[in-house]
Amino acid sequence: MNLDYFLIAFLLLYLIQVVVFTLAARKPRDHQENTSHAFVSVLIAARNEEHNLSECLESVLDQTYDPSLFEVIVINDHSTDGTEVICQEFARRFQRFSYANAREDAALKGKSNALDQGIERAHGEIILITDADCSVPKTWVEWTAKRYSRSVGIVGGMTLQKADNWFEGMQSLDWAFLLGLASSTVTLRNPLSTIGNNLSFRKAAYENVGGYRKIPFSVTEDFMLFQCIVKTKKWDYLCPIDPNVLVVSRPCSSWKELIRQKHRWGKGGLDMRLSGFSIMAIGFGLDAMILLSLLVGSPLAALGAILLKMVGDYSFLRTVLTKLGRTDVLKYFAAFQVYFFLYVLSIPFVVFLGGRVVWKGRKY
Repeated sequence: MNLDYFLIAFLLLYLIQVVVFTLAARKPRDHQENTSHAFVSVLIAARNEEHNLSECLESVLDQTYDPSLFEVIVINDHSTDGTEVICQEFARRFQRFSYANAREDAALKGKSNALDQGIERAHGEIILITDADCSVPKTWVEWTAKRYSRSVGIVGGMTLQKADNWFEGMQSLDWAFLLGLASSTVTLRNPLSTIGNNLSFRKAAYENVGGYRKIPFSVTEDFMLFQCIVKTKKWDYLCPIDPNVLVVSRPCSSWKELIRQKHRWGKGGLDMRLSGFSIMAIGFGLDAMILLSLLVGSPLAALGAILLKMVGDYSFLRTVLTKLGRTDVLKYFAAFQVYFFLYVLSIPFVVFLGGRVVWKGRKY
């Protein structure tokens, strides 16, 4: 009986959270300044991306924004494949494209080093960042730049993943859920995180916090930069749910790659504020109570909790994906629910027992 009480308590807390986040996602905090004509620098750090980089660059260079008002910069992060050859080809084709090979720097590690060197080269008032395994819509630069009224210092964005089967589809729904949550917490003025393959910020805001040379190192450098800029309280921040700035990323191709991704995100998330841990704790507590009820408690109560949780999760995801015009991904909802249940229960063990983070052939 006591187990049922805990199950009901966690279920109620979880559903209250979902309702609050769903309402916030329906009307995400957003504003635009349509007269913005800022010069924009698009920055991509690429490490062994010969199979993805060309598609990414074609999409980034094909924009509705005035071509004279943006540049594209690739920092080749010590690639050992044909990444630099692709960069050379695009440099010949496009005057507004340039690239550089990252230098070793004792003060910076990994992607932070490449990004910092790219930002040093950038002429833009606004910096947009994406990854080499992503493609962006034609409106990405224009509709991101529109968000930058004078007070805005950083803007996060939504990213989904290509989804041609259940394994890819569950990952795309996972990202929709997590980034929808990120947008909702921004609306609620309790910002938790963002993602580095669809991130933009004023160069002045970056310099204001000292850039990657001054902020604490993190294996999720995007999260740390976002938090540092927000904490200054000098800049406003946004995270719109808008198809005009929706980025599409390549999904993980194997369970091993997916687990490494979650390990890295989890390690980086250890610097999250207390409210973020509270959200995660409620989700973990509910899934743990469901599992215990199935094994040693009341299976009927557990099944009821599963059903109500599914209704809540589906409602939230449908709200986010409707705004993005991507409700087609909901056909993978059943696979996502099984994965999400196992993921929430296992992530603490993956983070604390998973050893060093492995990313792009480097260990941290």
